[in-house]
Amino acid sequence: PVTLSNIIIAPAERADVIIDFSKNAGQRIILTNDAPAPFPDGTPPSLGLGQIMEFRVRKHSDKPDRSKIPATLSCLERLDPKDASIVRKNTLIESTDEFGRLKLLLNNKEWDQLPLTETPKNGQIEIWELFNTTPDTHPIHLHLVMFQILNRATFTGDPNGPNLSIGSPKLPDPNEAGWKDTVRSNPGEVTRIIARFGPFTGIYPWHCHILEHEDHEMMRPYEVLTNPSFNPSNPIPRQCSDESFAQCFDCHKKSSSSHSKKHHDHNESDDSYCN
Repeated sequence: PVTLSNIIIAPAERADVIIDFSKNAGQRIILTNDAPAPFPDGTPPSLGLGQIMEFRVRKHSDKPDRSKIPATLSCLERLDPKDASIVRKNTLIESTDEFGRLKLLLNNKEWDQLPLTETPKNGQIEIWELFNTTPDTHPIHLHLVMFQILNRATFTGDPNGPNLSIGSPKLPDPNEAGWKDTVRSNPGEVTRIIARFGPFTGIYPWHCHILEHEDHEMMRPYEVLTNPSFNPSNPIPRQCSDESFAQCFDCHKKSSSSHSKKHHDHNESDDSYCN
């Protein structure tokens, strides 16, 4: 856990927050939003949009709060960039359609444009670089997988050209240090993420999570290919026991009859790890 006074959070991002109201007895505290739209150089929010929620703190507590925040919340496996099989360069592009409407693209391709260009193998680790050439921040979401943010860096020039120049990498914000499924890709920056793809094969979307953008046309499919050398039922070294790759297969339910019974009694919960 990290201590913060504010959080930058984009559409589809989530944060688990513990708020200390111990010194605010009897007060009314408003959770506010001051993010301009489009972010970061757009119009500030109106008064109505800037006020999200009001907390009314009681003057007296019924009983003392003896809860403590643990120093470590859970097991966290750090993916090693040295284990990545490939580094994929992806670009975020802003254009207009034949009617003059804003049209956002990933890798300058529409949703149904073939061939599929992102084809990780099941079980393999990849690094994806997201070069944002647009003037706005885009919350990029990958289906199927969780990933970790490696760093961000400013860049100039064409990401696919000889004049590309990349600045020094910056670590993600403290509240971005864990597993993510959506990441802020800021304008003029390359955002680097790392993921282990799987445990299922098939075609899945990745897209900007701003509705107007993903609908026109900032969404692309990627395909997780069969990997004969990877068995998703075998434990992965250094992986935490409660991560998705360790949860989704029958072999993990056969270690004991009681363990098997427990999983069969909670099929819905088990499936939630695998979607």
